[in-house]
Amino acid sequence: MNFRSISILAAAVVLLHAPFGFAQETENETDDHVIEVVVTADRVATDLLSTAAHVSIITAEEIRESGATNLVQLLERQPGVSFRSFSNEAQAQVDMRGFGEGSAARVLVLVDGRRQNNPDLSGVNWLGVSIDAVERVEVLRGSASALYGNHAVGGVINIITKTPDRPLEVTGFGSLGSFGDAFTRQGRLGILHAGDGYRVRGSVEQFETDGYRDRSAYEALNFSFGGEFDASDSVIVSFGSRYSGIEYELPGALTEAEFKENPRQATNQEDENRENLFGIDLGLEWFIGDSAVLEIPLGYSLKIVDSDAFGAATDTELETVLASPAVVLEWAVGTVPVRTRLGVDAYHAQQDGIRYSEVERENIAAEFQLAQWSFGTMLSNAVSLGDRFDLRNVLRYERSEISGENKASGVKDSKTHGAFVFDLGSVYRPNDQSKLFLSGGTLYRYPALDEQAAVRGFGADVFERDLEPEKGFTIEAGGAVYLTNLIRFDGSMYLMQLTDEIAPDENFRNVNLDETRRIGGDIQLTSEPIEQLRISAGYSYVNPVFIKGDNKDNQVPLVPNHSVDAELGIRPIGGLELGPAISFRSEPYAGGDSANDLDKIDSYFLTDLFFRFRPNGVPGDLSISATFKNILDVSYAPFVYYGGYYPAPGRSFEIAASYRY
Repeated sequence: MNFRSISILAAAVVLLHAPFGFAQETENETDDHVIEVVVTADRVATDLLSTAAHVSIITAEEIRESGATNLVQLLERQPGVSFRSFSNEAQAQVDMRGFGEGSAARVLVLVDGRRQNNPDLSGVNWLGVSIDAVERVEVLRGSASALYGNHAVGGVINIITKTPDRPLEVTGFGSLGSFGDAFTRQGRLGILHAGDGYRVRGSVEQFETDGYRDRSAYEALNFSFGGEFDASDSVIVSFGSRYSGIEYELPGALTEAEFKENPRQATNQEDENRENLFGIDLGLEWFIGDSAVLEIPLGYSLKIVDSDAFGAATDTELETVLASPAVVLEWAVGTVPVRTRLGVDAYHAQQDGIRYSEVERENIAAEFQLAQWSFGTMLSNAVSLGDRFDLRNVLRYERSEISGENKASGVKDSKTHGAFVFDLGSVYRPNDQSKLFLSGGTLYRYPALDEQAAVRGFGADVFERDLEPEKGFTIEAGGAVYLTNLIRFDGSMYLMQLTDEIAPDENFRNVNLDETRRIGGDIQLTSEPIEQLRISAGYSYVNPVFIKGDNKDNQVPLVPNHSVDAELGIRPIGGLELGPAISFRSEPYAGGDSANDLDKIDSYFLTDLFFRFRPNGVPGDLSISATFKNILDVSYAPFVYYGGYYPAPGRSFEIAASYRY
């Protein structure tokens, strides 16, 4: 029996069992346990104890207490989540489940359910969303290809923005930081207003830094405005608009000798990028009686990038349009209720570019165009066998066409890919404070535009017709215990096996690798045993290896086997919290070293100190924080690629203040 037969049979089995029912749409807290709504894991509102997945939720209150000034700082302390960058936090590449090179293409990033991933290999602009505007962040570890489609191989990060709930709320923030002789400055302002039948919000944010390294300065400016209104008692219409602009320098890679001599030096004296992103979102939510909801989210974005690198220049414009209409039904087979979600995910992206032979942009060397059309359908069913046991089934079929053309080289071609995947999950709740789950299914990822169509004029242009989508399967088991503030524990173990994983070879041509396997686990613990003490810790293990071919039994590059993040908060008096935070990463192999012939990248252990104060009795909510990062000034480079070192910052200091009224 093949995968298609198994998944169709599983869907039929699920439909014959009992229901699930809509979860509450707000967070509910009782004396015994906390139920938090999560939409990522099942793509419908579901409480944490009913999700067959390892999901973490970072609430607005936890964001405020964390002292984080952007999403990268917030997420990098989550177990199983790591970042690496050529230059700055705005362009940081996220990694989940141990993918190393090109990791960002295997993690789906959403803002209010709308995908933010670019169709090429460029990363998400993490500074494009103001952290003050975030209601919560949901981190789903593991594959969700059947639910979300492309990119959702290693995990999903869903950023949920705030919905105003009172007549006026104003937030302000300012920070100043230092790398010694280099400085960072950040400021933001947000306004939320809830009126009779409507809700609006707006924010502006500005960030600039001199950078830790020479030639690593960058500046970002963000605006956003949106809201929603009640068209009727059963229809809600939403809208959103945003602008994000960033300019940043590219200091380049160092040799090992240069890195050891002075990690702050730069090798590129002229390279820099300028990016502008414009976005518009529309949405409609129609509650049809008590048993159906129609959702129609739409999105459009335009990303303009001007890049000066290696003595040449490249200007691109990327337009994306997406639509994900879906209907969620509560219905019954006899007396057995069922919850079903039937949806469509349609996506189109087109990138037009011009490459110049010099940064003055006088002589055109190449004109190129890349495009992608994707259309997928998804059916999910959730049932509950009594009060303690739930089942879930998801099916997806999707097709995508990728095309590329370079007029100068005469390369013009296209290829259509298809994917049929499924996911099965079950969750058992021994009591109202804990769960055990088991899930598994198949997964895929299409080649990125610039993986399939290398037509941007860098060397010999080629359309990689032989390049196939990544595909594979995963199995995961885990559990959780939520006892209010006393203890919150999440843990999971997984096996993920892929064929046709995509990476560049020694000639920098994108190829399908031999079969790979990842075995790992994530553990997360938070505890407040007494009011004066808070403990949070996370540990991740992953063993990514090639299981066939010339590199059999070798490690996948750029993936540390062990990761630890922990924080101890001491509260000596009301409103004050202080303590240390630590991070450890073990030794991975350098990027490009699939043969495991070279020395590993050094492991590193970092220590931070933080002070956070929220005084009582002050009108509104005032928060003041000071953070000393990497206090031992450890010199380390988490990203080494083909012998090129990209150092991370050394010792730094930051003081910040925020106010909400």
